[in-house]
Amino acid sequence: MMSLRVSRTAIVATLMALPALTAPAATDPNDAATAQTVQTLASVPVAIFNFESTAPGNPEFGRQLADILTARLSVYDQFTLVERKHVNEAIAELQLSLSGLAEAGRSTQVGRMIGARILVFGRAFAVDRDLYLVAKVVGTETSQVKGVIAKGKLESDLSPIVDQLVEKLVEGLGQWVPQLLPRNEKLETSIEALRLELAGRTLPTVAVIVSESHMRTRSPDPAAATEIKKVFKEAGFEVLEADKDTLEKWTKNVTLAGCDIVVTGEGVSDFAARIGGLVSCVGRLELQATRRDSGRIVAVKRTTRRAVDLSETIAAKTALQSAGHELAVALIREIAAETTTTPEAKQ
Repeated sequence: MMSLRVSRTAIVATLMALPALTAPAATDPNDAATAQTVQTLASVPVAIFNFESTAPGNPEFGRQLADILTARLSVYDQFTLVERKHVNEAIAELQLSLSGLAEAGRSTQVGRMIGARILVFGRAFAVDRDLYLVAKVVGTETSQVKGVIAKGKLESDLSPIVDQLVEKLVEGLGQWVPQLLPRNEKLETSIEALRLELAGRTLPTVAVIVSESHMRTRSPDPAAATEIKKVFKEAGFEVLEADKDTLEKWTKNVTLAGCDIVVTGEGVSDFAARIGGLVSCVGRLELQATRRDSGRIVAVKRTTRRAVDLSETIAAKTALQSAGHELAVALIREIAAETTTTPEAKQ
């Protein structure tokens, strides 16, 4: 087992360096683009590199962390993840250390080679009994650098620490993209595009009732159903809570008030493989959207997604969350096709 530790001086230096990294490059390519027409992007190519890790007990943790981040970020359609094989090949070909990725010329060179516009890399290290995960985010065209930190106990399960890093990274990317990309470009996610498309329309109220199970362990909470509700709410729909007993009552009496469309379905996940210390799970989700007043089926969708993690439970939940996000967007597009625009919006 490794026993390498980092001094408190080293961590203080690392933490103090993050704010400084956000300073703009001396030459800002955005200046020439300010007066140009803004181009809307549906997604941004992101490359995630192996983290440098001196964390004790797991020499492969840096690589595993990069694989997990790639799987987690793939849930969000605003990010197009560069294949990890191409990322590793670029590092080997350029004989480049991860610390060199923050350099303006190097980040641009690597970005062009692998087709990435944002690079993510970082470090994992221990201080006393604490584990720190530090991620840096670099815009390959602007040389802007941002950073996030996650902290947890070495003796505890590492999945919550990784969850913490993923949440901060996703939130940060959402805020930083305007700075990481040239000023003449704007990222617009599929949900934002749907919300704009649906603005001014009379939207139906929605209830989501999806059963979920994992073949080997008990699933603690409904990952797919939670993601479906989240997407519908972000797109502008009113989402109502309903359980199976309520659904049965609605089935017997479709005139009961309170809901226009019921989204029902089933999600199941299962263990797929264990590779290099990581657990891979596959999730299958099938959904149906039905008009409650008439019983007419609006849409039927299904998909299969995979995910990896240190924990089998988290890998299974991530696979179902990814499937739920994909199908929720697809259902909203079907529902949008038959919604009407209010008179006020037409004027």
